[in-house]
Amino acid sequence: MNTQNNDDFKYVIQDTSCVYFGRELTYTEMMDKEDVPFKWKAIISAYIKKDTDLNVKMTDHLLELSPEAFSYRIFEQVKMTVRICYQTQKKGFGKTIKNKWIHKAVPLKNFCSAYSNSVKEGSVMIEDISISKLALMVVSI
Repeated sequence: MNTQNNDDFKYVIQDTSCVYFGRELTYTEMMDKEDVPFKWKAIISAYIKKDTDLNVKMTDHLLELSPEAFSYRIFEQVKMTVRICYQTQKKGFGKTIKNKWIHKAVPLKNFCSAYSNSVKEGSVMIEDISISKLALMVVSI
């Protein structure tokens, strides 16, 4: 029996300081979920929908984002962080080479400048995206 769950990477998780979004979530799905903060939904409907279609995945929007875009400035205001992972080779004992997975949480500015093209090539994978609750609270709509 082969079962597949298409919602594995469509999640919203909150802790005391951040809200984490799964990499497969679209903006429309965020608007439909109850556990997404209302203020983030208001930002999506007021500002982000002017820059992109709401049926696009948030990760795809980030890959096409330019520093001149208004969405980029909004994402910086909410202190967006992108968690990525990639594989490197590390020398072990006896000159053996082992593959090692590196997991990093990088701010949006660093992601766009250093990792965006690597994600498009397939050598780096986005795990999830987070925004700061404190920064979200300070943003005025």
